[in-house]
Amino acid sequence: MQTESFDLQELFQYVLQEARAAWRYRWRALVVAWCVMVVGALLVFSLANKYESSAQVYADTDALTSPLLHGVAVQPDVRARLQVVTHTLLSRPNLETVADKTGLSLRASTPADKAALLLKLGKDVQIRDAGTSNLYDLTYSDSDREMSQKVVQAFLQILMSETVGANSASTATAQNFLAQQVEDYGKRLSEAETKLADFQKANLGYIPSQGGSTYFTRLQAAEAQLQALQAQYDTAVAGRVTTQQQMRAMATGSTSAGVDPRTQEIDSQIATYQQKLNTLLLSYTDEYPDVTATRRMIEQLKARRASLQKNVASGSMMGVVSDNPVYQEMQKSMYTTQVNIQTLATQIGLQKQQIAQLKGAADKITDVQATLQQLTRNYDVTKKQYDQLLERLNTAQLSQDATQSGNNLKFRVISPPLVPLLPVSPNRGLLLLVVFVFAVGMGGGFAYLLHKITPVFLSIRDLQSFGDYPVLGGLSLIVSRLRRREQRREAFSFFAGAGLLPMALMLAFAFDGTLSRLVQHFLVMGVV
Repeated sequence: MQTESFDLQELFQYVLQEARAAWRYRWRALVVAWCVMVVGALLVFSLANKYESSAQVYADTDALTSPLLHGVAVQPDVRARLQVVTHTLLSRPNLETVADKTGLSLRASTPADKAALLLKLGKDVQIRDAGTSNLYDLTYSDSDREMSQKVVQAFLQILMSETVGANSASTATAQNFLAQQVEDYGKRLSEAETKLADFQKANLGYIPSQGGSTYFTRLQAAEAQLQALQAQYDTAVAGRVTTQQQMRAMATGSTSAGVDPRTQEIDSQIATYQQKLNTLLLSYTDEYPDVTATRRMIEQLKARRASLQKNVASGSMMGVVSDNPVYQEMQKSMYTTQVNIQTLATQIGLQKQQIAQLKGAADKITDVQATLQQLTRNYDVTKKQYDQLLERLNTAQLSQDATQSGNNLKFRVISPPLVPLLPVSPNRGLLLLVVFVFAVGMGGGFAYLLHKITPVFLSIRDLQSFGDYPVLGGLSLIVSRLRRREQRREAFSFFAGAGLLPMALMLAFAFDGTLSRLVQHFLVMGVV
């Protein structure tokens, strides 16, 4: 603790000795301080005043029509539009418009000067967030107080006009594009309709029915119908055989049943195999093994039936007369059955012909159906796209009407720009204080520098520490009364000159405006 106190004491003694040594050059230090003070003050007073004009605007992004048109019309991205408007406000065309409108461009005499002026204008105009949502401050500072207000007012007018123009221009561009696309797709739809109609007329007999049945569906339906007709035909033939047997039995005087049970059983088997044969012929050719075997079985059953009919007794009585009502009814039924068989045979022939035609035109029908499907698909896709574009065009028109009636983005001026009365810069008081401190520092530093250039010994201790020379002692200076009076007069003059420095600073504070106007007037007139 004692060591630290001793170090501080030595440091204090050293500083005091240096100050005493530099005191020799106090008048030179005072002159330097005054020169720095005067030059610095002139520089401070020569700085031009900056007047700042500001306006506060509110971006209204909530329109009354927004909730009413939700889901019906397209709602624009108001936040994104707000960012675009605020960022493009300081674009080069807008800066040129403001400079020409306010007369600011008259300050530039060459294109290079005008480019520099526009660059400075873009930097000086500030658009800041006021801290509240959608509230902005627009400020500009200039040496001319009226010019600062004109510039802010010009930017406000551009802000209002660009907002209305952006709201209408964007929707108009979208409508023009959609209208062009609707017209284009309308032509495509008409061409697709014409191609489809012409193709249907040219291939009328090969186009499926309205139910949408394909070629294979029609072929399967025709074969199924042929099978049903064949079954009806076989049933009618079997019925005719039975009726013939009954009539023959009655004519030959057989039993009351009039039918041989063995013959009836063989006829039933023949009918069954005949139906099976017809079914096989629909799918296979005559050489198919099952078809050959079925025909062989039918031939064997017919031969067996003929053998049974020859063995029937030949001595039966002719007990049936021509006027027998039962026999007459059988004749009528026989006639009806014969007509039905002929009709079915005709239908079977026509159906087989239709199937043959379908099989013969298989390639043509499949090609027609494939082309028809392609044309129909192209028509459906074009019509769907046309309907969507038409719907979007109607939505865009409704959105434009809604935007014009209720603008989604509006700027409202909360605080209009006014002509400022007092400058915002420079802060001459602070600058003068800095100049004063700098002048005092420069004076003291100059005196200390002179001391270091021409050093002296102020005490015997300094002389002893300087070298190894022996020091015998020291002589004191005896000052006369006249010398003391001169020293006091000199000290008074020095402190008076030094005291005038803060007084000059206080006067500069008090007459800031007057002195600045006076210095700037001299600078303009070329005196200074």
